[in-house]
Amino acid sequence: MDYKIRPYSKSDELEWLDVHASVMVDSYAWWTVIHKKPIYKNDTLDLVAMNKVGKIVGFITIEINADIMSYKENYGFVWEFGVHRNYRGNNIGFMLIKEAHKIMNEQYNANKSIWYSQDENARRYYLHLGMNEISRHMQFSVNPSEDLRRELLKDGFNCGQMRGTCNVEDFEKVKEKFDLVIDDDALNPQLCIGYEYEL
Repeated sequence: MDYKIRPYSKSDELEWLDVHASVMVDSYAWWTVIHKKPIYKNDTLDLVAMNKVGKIVGFITIEINADIMSYKENYGFVWEFGVHRNYRGNNIGFMLIKEAHKIMNEQYNANKSIWYSQDENARRYYLHLGMNEISRHMQFSVNPSEDLRRELLKDGFNCGQMRGTCNVEDFEKVKEKFDLVIDDDALNPQLCIGYEYEL
């Protein structure tokens, strides 16, 4: 096997960010560039995939029992996942997922991971792996109305754009009421689908 999965180390941060940026270019899963590796509140599994010369080519970051979900059982919420475009098609993504689930099961008695994405390629991959859809919502950005801008300015907050979500069935109502950002590809309204995966 030419690829190895190992825990992320703080000394990996710059290389991790390089690979993360490469994955972002190909995906609608992120709408803003990150300049440092995020830190999450709860215990986190952080793995990287290495090629045969020791370069990071993929990553997965899973927070255990993240506050963003209200599950009553142990689970992992996937915040970051990707494989550099030059290394896709080599089963690296599944190797990362498999190792993460093994560790989740051994250390946290958890065998379920939760995934969300507005990227069509990612969603096809999740379905290919046999993930089950659990929810849908819209993600979008809006230009605040002048009344809202004035209200926010009372507290010293000058708002250019606002990021938000809504249920799919409410999106038509949102479009009628708010000025959606539709001229910025990264901020265009996107359907985001949630999945759960057990391995």
